[in-house]
Amino acid sequence: MTSRSLRIIVITSPDQLDQEWINRLAREADVEGLDRVGSVAAGVLLAQQHRPDLVIVDRDVEQTESAIRQIFTQVPSTLCIAVTPSADVTSLRRLVMAGARDVIGRPIQHADLMNSIHAVIAAERDRVARSSAGGDRRNGRLVVVIAPKGGVGATTIAANLAVALRQVTNTGVALADMGLQFGDVGVHLNIWSRHTLYDLVMHAYELDDALFEKVLQAHSSGIKVLLAPHDLEMAGDISREAVAAVVHGLLERHTYVVCDTWSFLDEVTETLLEKADDVLVVTTPEVPALRHTKSFLEHISRNELTRGRITLVLNRFPSVNGIALQDIQKHLRYPVGANIPSEGQPITHSINRGVPVVMAHPQSWAGQSFLNLAAYVAGDGAQLISLKRSGGKKAGKGSLPGVKERRSLFSLVRGA
Repeated sequence: MTSRSLRIIVITSPDQLDQEWINRLAREADVEGLDRVGSVAAGVLLAQQHRPDLVIVDRDVEQTESAIRQIFTQVPSTLCIAVTPSADVTSLRRLVMAGARDVIGRPIQHADLMNSIHAVIAAERDRVARSSAGGDRRNGRLVVVIAPKGGVGATTIAANLAVALRQVTNTGVALADMGLQFGDVGVHLNIWSRHTLYDLVMHAYELDDALFEKVLQAHSSGIKVLLAPHDLEMAGDISREAVAAVVHGLLERHTYVVCDTWSFLDEVTETLLEKADDVLVVTTPEVPALRHTKSFLEHISRNELTRGRITLVLNRFPSVNGIALQDIQKHLRYPVGANIPSEGQPITHSINRGVPVVMAHPQSWAGQSFLNLAAYVAGDGAQLISLKRSGGKKAGKGSLPGVKERRSLFSLVRGA
């Protein structure tokens, strides 16, 4: 049942100390010792003195609530399971709010009791293990947005994703422009500053809160923005080690760090891929973009460039005369994880204004798709493939103005 023996106290009524379920529990091989107490006050005192692994309280709801609340506040390392004849929601809420890790009903079945103990002990040990490891791990989650072919909207996706993550999680989000020579994050957010990534990499080994505060730009959405260098020649001075130090500093200060990269596999991009928790590979339903994407996916898989979760994001899909989804997946031999629909007017309008579509048009099809993508990155099992507008008809043949039947990817490749 467990990796070590358990010490358990059972608090019950004086006339119930010899119940069969208590006797069977005492005979379990993994139970080192079991103390039976017929008084709530005595049971709480014994828990304070002996600090057992587990206390099972089998009294009426008021007494059980009182005992568990005292143990939870005075001996927080001891776990509590409540036994109650009542299954009403009010009683369950009272017991859980008092500190019960689980509530089981009478009559007690041995199998149910053991399953409860299993689950409670396992959950606590997992929590302790994660807490202990937390001191050695970075705080944030790194999301790398990359497009093997330029011009497919990766920066639009990175900017909107960062803002959407802020909206969905209400936590600290940083957006870093790693397009070292032609980064456009500032344009998409209507932000400019003389302070850029270059200021940080030049002090990579003496980064502190004051320097980050000076260089990172605050956006009206609540995110912080790290702009790309203004001078093209500065890119040559930015090393793998310096970028790694900057990213580490960002992760220490933010829950999510979204990096927009360029379409070039240099040592900086490879460093980001190596450290990424999520890699969003952006493409569009066009043959040149798909061809580059296929080569990229094969390359990073063959060379094991990332241990992060790879999600293929199909931008501008569904779209007029686009290639069918099944043809795209068949050609790439990789599932499409998410799509951002082709909604030209809202997106073009937002880019030209420097206001992300999730802020300018949050109820648009694209805006809702970005919010779903953010929820997915944040850990939700969101449905990311959306082939129809909310409340609308399925996109496809005849659903968009002037749309024609989509040609097969393979016929396009052959020039049919």
